Amino acid sequence: MPLHLDSLEQRVIGTLIEKELTVPDAYPLTLKALVTGCNQKNNRDPVLEVEDFDVEGALRSLMDKSWVTRRERDGGRTMRYAHEAKAQLGVDLADLAILAELMLRGPQAAGALKTRASRMAHVGEASDVEARLEALAARPVPYVTRLPRRPREQQPRWAHLLDGRSGEEAVADWGDGESSGPTPVTSSGGHAPRPAPVAADPDLVDELQQRVAELETQVDDLLRRIERLEGR
Repeated sequence: MPLHLDSLEQRVIGTLIEKELTVPDAYPLTLKALVTGCNQKNNRDPVLEVEDFDVEGALRSLMDKSWVTRRERDGGRTMRYAHEAKAQLGVDLADLAILAELMLRGPQAAGALKTRASRMAHVGEASDVEARLEALAARPVPYVTRLPRRPREQQPRWAHLLDGRSGEEAVADWGDGESSGPTPVTSSGGHAPRPAPVAADPDLVDELQQRVAELETQVDDLLRRIERLEGR
């Protein structure tokens, strides 16, 4: 199965998966809710500022590719959208959560993925996530690839290949420590800048990454509660 999701399509699919697994009462999503989810500042890298028409274009493309379907709730008059990623990829919920995190935040180590994906599905320990990533990389059409460790990194990062890149291309884009991968397109047609990498103590980096991931899950929990209250 060919995989060719552009950067905005990845954000849309990642957001739909995330919201289905974290705020199921609000799923499927309206266009407005989907735009808000694509633009939210927590658990997103890069942070985007896309407009309704950007997301509408991505949805049309995804529906043509059978990644998204339109749905209506009983008695609802607003069109809602649902993903078909599980069927398209043939994965379970844990793998789906891991892939969604890679689409929403870019390359990450197994430890950070474990913390972030756990808010969506039970993924086990970091070693279990590593094993799942190995299996996803070993598929006939690989879904992920391991990146070479950069200077001062203790754990290798993993990148998804759902945009049609080969593993070699992903390594060239993400693996040298200088390039930060394909530059995401913003709604204005420009590019979202990324800061240059800064050298740091590897133990401190790992600890900070874990703390950031834990804080993000707490923020996400609060936001889910707010979304449920607003939906009442």
